[in-house]
Order: sequence, then C-alpha cells, then structure tokens
Amino acid sequence: MFTLIAKHPGAVIGAVIFHLLIAGLFFFSFDWAKKPDIAEAGIPISLVVSDSLEPQTNNVSEVESANPSEKELLKESQAKEKLQQEKLVKKKLLEEKRINDEKIQASEIQKQEALKFAALKAQKLKQEKKAETLKQQQLAKAQKELEEKAIAEKAALKKQQAEAELENKKREAQELAEKEAELKAEQAREATVAKKIEEQKRQAEAEKQKTEAIALANKQAKEKQQEKARKVEAAERLAKKEAEKKAEKEAKRKAEQKAKKLAAKKRAEKKAAEEKLAKEKREKEKSELIAIEKAKEEAEKVAAEKVAAAKAIKQKAEREAAEKLAAKKAEYHRKWQEAQEKKKSDEAAAEAKQKSDAVAAARQKSLEKERKGAHISWGGRVQKHVDRRWHPPPGTKGKQAKVKITVSNSGFISSGINILSCSGSPEFCLSVKEAFEKSEPLPRPPSKYNFSKSDRTITFKMD
Repeated sequence: MFTLIAKHPGAVIGAVIFHLLIAGLFFFSFDWAKKPDIAEAGIPISLVVSDSLEPQTNNVSEVESANPSEKELLKESQAKEKLQQEKLVKKKLLEEKRINDEKIQASEIQKQEALKFAALKAQKLKQEKKAETLKQQQLAKAQKELEEKAIAEKAALKKQQAEAELENKKREAQELAEKEAELKAEQAREATVAKKIEEQKRQAEAEKQKTEAIALANKQAKEKQQEKARKVEAAERLAKKEAEKKAEKEAKRKAEQKAKKLAAKKRAEKKAAEEKLAKEKREKEKSELIAIEKAKEEAEKVAAEKVAAAKAIKQKAEREAAEKLAAKKAEYHRKWQEAQEKKKSDEAAAEAKQKSDAVAAARQKSLEKERKGAHISWGGRVQKHVDRRWHPPPGTKGKQAKVKITVSNSGFISSGINILSCSGSPEFCLSVKEAFEKSEPLPRPPSKYNFSKSDRTITFKMD
C-alpha cells in the first residue's frame, strides 16, 4: 500500500482534497439556526388527571383559543429554514464558482507564464544560434586568413629560393666564364713563351750551322791548324750548348715565376670577391629574416586581436541575455538558466578550444613542413658552396667520399671534418678535407627555425 502511495503521490493528494470537499458540503448543508422553544411559543402544558379528562379538553380548547396562529408560526419557521438552506446552497455555489474561477485564472496565469518562458527560451536559443553562427564565421575567417597568409609566405619563400638559385647559377656561370677566360689567357701566355723558346732554339741552330760552315771553310784553308780548329770548334759547341741550356732553363724559370705570380694574384682576387659576395649574402639574408619575423609578429598580433574581439562580443551577448532573463524569471528558473548557460558556455569553450587546437595543429604541421624545406635548402646551399671550392686531383673520376660535419650558428665547422668513407687515393681524400677547410665560413643555418645541434649535423657525398 505504501509502495503504491509513494509511486502515485498525486492521486493520494487528489483523493484527500476530494474528501475534504465532501465534508465541507455536509458541514454547510446542516441548519445550525436555533429551534423555537415550545414554552416560548405560547403553548401551555397542563397535567392530565386520571379522574377526569375534561380539564385537558378545556385546556386544549383554551390553547387553541389563546394561540390561533400556531400554524402560521410553523409555516414561517419552515419558510425561514428553507430560505436559510437556499442561501447556504447559493453561498456554496458561489464559493465553488469562485474556486473554479481561481483555478481557471491560475491555469491561465500558468499558461501565460509557460508561453513567456517558451518565448524567452526561443529568443535565447535564437540569440545563441546567432552568436554561434557569428563565432563560426569569425573562426572560419580567421582560419582562412591564416591559410592565405601561410600560402603567401610559402609562395614568397619559394620565390626567394628560386631567386637565390638563379643568383647562384648566374654566379657559377660567371665564375666558370672567368675561369675559362683565365685558362685561355694562361694558355696564350704559355704558347707565347713556348714560341719564344722555339725561336731561340732556331736561332741557336742557325748560328750553329753557320759556325760549322765557317769551320769547314777554315778546315779546307787551314789544314795545318785542323786539330786546333777541331778543339776550338768542340769548345765552342760545348760553350754554345751550355749557353743554350742555361738560356732555356732561365726562360723556363722566369715563365714559372710569372705563372705562380699570376696564380697567386688570381687566388687573392677570387678570395676577395668570394668574401665580398658572402658578406653581401649574409647581410641580405639577415635583412630578409628580420622582415619575415616582423611580418609574422604583425600577423599573430592581428589574429590575437580578432580572436579577443570575437570573444568580447560573445561574452557581451551572453551577459546581456543573462541579465534580461534574470529580470523576468523567478529564482528557480534563474538558477536553472544559469546552470544551463554555464553548461553551454563550457561546451562552447571546449568546442572553441578544440577548434583552436585544430588550427594550432595545422599551423604547427605547416611550420614543420616549412622548417624541413628550409633545412633541405640550407644543406643544398652548403653542398654547392663546398663544391665550388673543391678541386679534386686528375684521374679521380668516379671516386667518392662521405663526410660528416656539424656547423655552428655562425657558419663555422664546430666538431671537425669527419670523413666517414673515401674510395679514392690519399690525395683525393685530402682534397675533400681541404675543400671544407677553404669553404669556411659556410652558409649559416636559418636563425628563424633555431636548428638544434643534430639539425646542424649534415652528411655530404663528394663525388
């Protein structure tokens, strides 16, 4: 029984109210007016004696004669009771009508309150939907701007790399042309020296033939002095040969000295030009990195301002909606609404955080890809920088060496030149090491990405 009552408390309350109403009806249906006393009504009471019944008869007749309107009094009393009952019934009906009217009015008030609550809820949902749409639009716009910026930066980086590659190719072509011109000039100078030496040889040969002709004539003219002439001739030939050898040696020594001076001058000029180009390149890279960092900071600042503005708009809308609802709703509904708003705010914050984390992850992925590309590009520039200064000895075609180095942030080799393997001769391996030594300082690692020591450790294949 108690289990049923606990399961249906509304039915129990309704039954109690119904019984109370029935008891009230019974209560108000009774006639609580005071009944008239017989003595007060003027009806005399006499004692009946058994000896004679006459006095009783006389008394009755006297009563009838003394109170001729008893019936009228009874009728009047009944009329009053009936009127009193009618009044009670009417009062009861009016009370029931009043209770019904109050119930109807209370029901109408509840309906109006429910309609107002539904309208406020619909308005709040509409505002929340509008704020959510605005937030999504702003987030989409911010994400689109970030993507466009990333694309623009990537395009600018590709353009810079292409320009750097083109500049390197032009410089290499110019260096190759200069080398070819110098080689041609050197060949021309060597040809001139060889021609002069050949001319000296021809002159010496002609002189020799002339001397031999004179000696032959003298031999025919001077038979007696033949032995002496032969000795003199032999001595002269020996002296001439020594003079020719000495002249040839002196000419060769002078040519070698001149060639060494020209080579030293050429190396000095080349080194000065390379140092100047390297300095200009470092300054250019530094200015470009500063400009990129500045643009990046500006973009991040603008994005943060946009996110803060969107957050402020959302907070203002939520605050105004909460204030309007708090002014129109009861305490219970206000507390419930605050709980709902907190729940939705937490969900919105979680969703915003999730979207922000997704954007941050995409940005991090893009930066890692960009960082990897910058590392590959830098390694290629270091390889080309060393290749331009590498002069392998003749006859080493097809040989190769594997070298591992660690480059400092300033462009110098910090851990020594580690030759992992070398398939050529000792001269070939030494030329590889000298190429790295002459190439310092190497192109510096991009400071924008803050490469670690492992990132600055590169393995090259020289072949």
